[in-house]
Formats: sequence, structure tokens, C-alpha cells
Amino acid sequence: MLTIRAAGDWRQGQVHARRVDAPRRLVPEVETAIDAAWADMQARPNVHLFNGVITRFVSFHATPDRLDLELGQTDSKAFVGTNMAHPEFVDRFGPDVMANPVGVSPLLVSADNFIVMGRRHATLAYYPGWIHPFAGSMDPSDAGPFAAVHRELREELSLSPGDLADIRLTGIVEDHRLRQSELIFYVQSRRTRDELIAAVDDEEHHGTWFV
Repeated sequence: MLTIRAAGDWRQGQVHARRVDAPRRLVPEVETAIDAAWADMQARPNVHLFNGVITRFVSFHATPDRLDLELGQTDSKAFVGTNMAHPEFVDRFGPDVMANPVGVSPLLVSADNFIVMGRRHATLAYYPGWIHPFAGSMDPSDAGPFAAVHRELREELSLSPGDLADIRLTGIVEDHRLRQSELIFYVQSRRTRDELIAAVDDEEHHGTWFV
């Protein structure tokens, strides 16, 4: 289930991201739960974990012609312990205790008009084995959401900017399983379905799905 928080058709020049000092509010019960969830995840066999710094979703303001985003900073451990393990903390303590990493999920369309997605490895920490966009979270080093999408598609499919005919940010949604905000993109590739499938990096995906 998804909640659509905003819908539009914004190109790169219409999206403005500002970094702000807005860390999570610390609550002892939440911090204890984060430590426990991280330890539990580390104990699972063959699960790949790295407590890296990631970008945190703080707020947004949307009009038909402009999308303004305020972004902070969080880390993977806080994400595992709040959004992944305890999404109900939003209702108990409020959204400011959550990691809320900024997800970027492109709907990738091939040159011959197939939607192409990957099937995630069983060793991944979240959504293992699921069909999923070639997606990820914004890094602090990303210049903005569009840069994050370009980076993810380069890492997972070896796509360069020249391989993309069109890219637009089409909405912000909240996945009820994670209670985090996800930026949704439409991406038109100049590569065919078969060319995209042949380029998939197998570190994160063990197969593909298309329609």
C-alpha cells in the first residue's frame, strides 16, 4: 500500500533541494530498539550490512511548476531500527524520530517500450527476493535527487546520461511497510529491453522482470 503525498511532472530545473540541520529527535526507547534491530540484522546469515551516512527526508512543498525539498542526514543503522523494524514509531512518537531516508525509485522504460525492473538478491537487508525498481537512497554526496537517480542507474545498469532520453520526477509516495518518503521518477532509456537486461549488475539483483 502507498500513500501519494505529491504528484507532478517536474524536470530537473524545477526541483530545488536544500540541506538543513534537522537530525532525528532522540528518544531512549527508540535508540534501544535501533541497537536491538541492528544487532538482530547483523546476526542473520549472509545479510550484507554497512552503516553508511544517507540523506534524510525532512519536508517538501509542491506546486505544479516547482518542488522544494528540505534534506537532512541520517544513517543506515537508524533506518534499520526505525523505518524497517519499527514503522509504528511514526504513530507513537512522531515522524521526527524516524530515519526517513530519501528513496529514489525510477520507472525505467526501455527504447522498445518495456518497463524493466530487477529481482533483488535474498541476501539484501530489505525486500529480499522482491521485484523492485533499480532504486536506492540519496547519498550526502549527491548534488540532488536527479543526481542520485543517475548514480543508481550507472551503478546498477552502467547507464550514462547519454543513455537516457528523458527523466522526470513524478511524485512523492509513502510505502506503508516502511513509512518513508520515496521520490518516484519516470525514466525513458535509449537502450532496448535486452540491452538493459544484459547490463544488470548482479551484486544487488539476481534476475529481471519486464512488462
